[in-house]
Amino acid sequence: MTLKKLLILQVIYALLGVGYNVVSYLVVSGGGEPLSATVPVVGGAFMLGYGLCLTPGFFKKVIPYRILMAAAILVFGYGGVVKHILNAAGGHMDLYSSPAAFIVAVGINVFGLVWNVWAVSGRFSVEGNK
Repeated sequence: MTLKKLLILQVIYALLGVGYNVVSYLVVSGGGEPLSATVPVVGGAFMLGYGLCLTPGFFKKVIPYRILMAAAILVFGYGGVVKHILNAAGGHMDLYSSPAAFIVAVGINVFGLVWNVWAVSGRFSVEGNK
């Protein structure tokens, strides 16, 4: 896989995460409950921050990019995957507006986690980018 393709997948992850939090914010603004335990504005800000962490990759600065992706694994692997699963396992599904909202939250973050691990592993080529 090329770095360019990997970055596209990671941008998709960031956009999915921002989108989930925007929908959650709109639901809250309309008087409903948030989609998940994550405060929508905070979750959206974290996803935008993640998007900014991709910047070194776009400039082919592989070492800083991989370091930032290692940090992203810790932050989003825990907050976006482990924390949601612990909530569900602990009987706290009431923190989610529905089982579908839970599945989507975990699914988005597993998708991102896969590509962040791929980035840290270095299993991409830089030469293929044009």
